[in-house]
Amino acid sequence: MNKKTEHSYLLIVNPEAGSRSTMKALPDIERLMRDRKAEFEFHFTKERGHATELVQEVGGDFDVVVSVGGDGTINEIINGMPDLNKPLGILPIGTGNDFARSCSIKTGDLESAIDVLLAHDAKMLDVGEVNGRRFINVMGLGFEGRANDIGKMLPFLHGIPKYLIAIGGTYLTYRRMPLRMKFNDLDLNEKVFLMSIGNGWNVGGGLQLTPKAKLDDGKFDVCYVQNISRWRILQIFTKLYDGSIDEVEEMEMHQTTELTIESDFPIPAHIDGESFDPVQKAFKIRIIPKTQAIIGNWSADNRFDS
Repeated sequence: MNKKTEHSYLLIVNPEAGSRSTMKALPDIERLMRDRKAEFEFHFTKERGHATELVQEVGGDFDVVVSVGGDGTINEIINGMPDLNKPLGILPIGTGNDFARSCSIKTGDLESAIDVLLAHDAKMLDVGEVNGRRFINVMGLGFEGRANDIGKMLPFLHGIPKYLIAIGGTYLTYRRMPLRMKFNDLDLNEKVFLMSIGNGWNVGGGLQLTPKAKLDDGKFDVCYVQNISRWRILQIFTKLYDGSIDEVEEMEMHQTTELTIESDFPIPAHIDGESFDPVQKAFKIRIIPKTQAIIGNWSADNRFDS
């Protein structure tokens, strides 16, 4: 007989995540949680932004807030958590599941994810803030922001195929845009292809644009590309997935704690895979060190093992 767990869990479910995969997974989630004697309740989001409201309304009644969905659900929950001293757990059933991957939580293995949740290995992580909104994994601008917008137009796809088609469509149509950027001692004014501001280390279904990023080091890792040819993108594409993109000379890597970015034109951008809406012409971005407890499979992150 399994011993009753020590914590109560608020499971915030996004019914639309992963092409409604969350709803199909509910019976298994309920069975696995009951088998482990866990105390939990499901609460369902009804519209965009509702997860933030649910956290603020009922999060105080539980010990742990759990995202049942994808990166967008996590982002909404994070934006409801600043005044709530609770850890966040993750059951990844979304399209990209990039933040779960950054936390070494297996995707496509619900039982393993629940075991990680109930093991309650919580670590205080950094959180990004941009124009008053928070993000936990990554902010992307330029090519990455446009690819994310195209991906949102493909609700009938999910997983890697969705991202590959979105990247391909952007590859054929995207043009560099002029940005004014300030971070560290740099003051840049030039046309930019891509900028990825990583707290976590992957985006877009597993692309590693900031492969050395650490979630608790008090710094963003910034991947910045001014100019790159379409042919060169094809040449280096595998490096986007294997963690060696920082070896490509066109990819500039920086670390910083804050940035300002401006343009005379609307800047395509996303935070944690959610399009920044309404579209902005200026961003003020900062990192808030070790401010949110996240339950992850931290012992499995062996990226820096010698």
